[in-house]
Amino acid sequence: MATPGRKKAATGASLLDALSPQLMSLVEASLGHSLAAPSSVRNGLSSANASPPPQRSTVQPPANRGESVIPQSRSSDYIRVGVLNPSEIFLLRQADSPGFVVREHFLGPAAATAVHDACLGLTESTPMRPAQVGVGKSTAVTCHVADARGDQLVWLPHDKTALPPPLQHLLAQIERLMHGLAKAAPELGVRNVKSTQLAVFPGHNTRFVPHVDTYDHNNNAKQHLSRRITCLYYLNPSWESSHGGALRMHLQDGTTWDIPPVLDTLVVFRSTDVLHEVLPTTVHRLALTTWYYGGGSATTIPSTPPSATSPTPTTPSFATNIATRTTSSCVTGSNQPLEVAGGDATSTIFVSIPSYCDSECQPTVAHLFATAAAPSRVFVGLCLQHEQDDQSMDMYGEHVRIKRMRPADATGPCLARWETQQLWKGEAFYLQIDSHMRFRRGWDVYLIDQLRRCSNSPQGRPRKAILTTYPLGYTLPNEIPNDTRPTLLCASAFDSHGMLRQCGKVLKTSPSS
Repeated sequence: MATPGRKKAATGASLLDALSPQLMSLVEASLGHSLAAPSSVRNGLSSANASPPPQRSTVQPPANRGESVIPQSRSSDYIRVGVLNPSEIFLLRQADSPGFVVREHFLGPAAATAVHDACLGLTESTPMRPAQVGVGKSTAVTCHVADARGDQLVWLPHDKTALPPPLQHLLAQIERLMHGLAKAAPELGVRNVKSTQLAVFPGHNTRFVPHVDTYDHNNNAKQHLSRRITCLYYLNPSWESSHGGALRMHLQDGTTWDIPPVLDTLVVFRSTDVLHEVLPTTVHRLALTTWYYGGGSATTIPSTPPSATSPTPTTPSFATNIATRTTSSCVTGSNQPLEVAGGDATSTIFVSIPSYCDSECQPTVAHLFATAAAPSRVFVGLCLQHEQDDQSMDMYGEHVRIKRMRPADATGPCLARWETQQLWKGEAFYLQIDSHMRFRRGWDVYLIDQLRRCSNSPQGRPRKAILTTYPLGYTLPNEIPNDTRPTLLCASAFDSHGMLRQCGKVLKTSPSS
């Protein structure tokens, strides 16, 4: 006799009928493949005169150039995310394959809309910064990246509980896919170490030039943590082909494959060798990117190769390399050089830079080398207190020595300054700066000349001298004020905590030389 208010179990029902979608996902993840829908679900769909959710397809790249993947509309409000199928895993693990797969309608309309709304809320409530390009296969390395990459971005916290629930759900589904990929293709070295970025292209034909997401310099990716798999999730509900902004994948045979950035489309590809670009877009284009890392240890991120034991300048090719890559874009016409007749262009200089989550650090280093009269004699000691992987310093080789720290381990500038001091290897001159600065051309020769003018007392006796100043500000990306008057640090007031505050003031006139 049935209990009032309950229905009898359907004939032929199994234990799978009693599993919640969450438990079903765990079972499928452990088995490595999707299970058939429980009989009660099939019966329910049949009785409601509805068809089951259609299978998601994996888009295979065509041979002819410029074709596009156009998602079809779905009526289902909920689609349970399945694990990667064998064909998808083959595309991601096989070196001579296209290296990417496309999942359309990844979450279903309701969940995708919720993620879209949550991300829009983040763009309105969270400051976003211009994106940066650090290093590429070509020589187009620049610190003013508007022509190369026009998006703005924000890095999401590693603690998923700090994110809106729809975003937590999306990241959990992506993680489920990556868990299955890591088990099925261990040679990819994918680990549960990841970073997530929300990026917006603001229209106006902004783009991102062809690039790959990881560059394996000197096989460092085998020893250090580096990006292995890129997961792109698109958030644009009303996309038309006239808007542009497609993701163009460059195939090994020279053809291309365009993917429209339509809401609820997930693209997964190898970070190490899949060349791709964002075509110019005329409207706002929103995307969420999660990178999965491999190699190294869970607490380390890639660092540059160890510096040579002797801090002697490298060959002139370094100066030529830096000049051709950075000078034209980093140094504007308004940057007047500091003229010094017959100055020292050979003595080595060590530059100490601590950086705490500063997006201006990479442009600062680029501008430092681009404006030096003799960049080959400049060596940087950098204490990077950053969460995300930053390989943009790799192009400088032994000229940038890095100590990496998690921001959670930071205790203020004193420790960071000490860490950079440990990277000094006996260079003749020592310059200590912040991670958000710009420079006049010839700064290295000029500073050595000025310091040597202070090195002797009026009586001719040698003395130790230090040049110190409070630099004027600059306008992003690289606009330096024409004012060359010195500044002084002056006490301004006591704050609410009783601390004496200081401010920089410019002298009315420059002292006579």
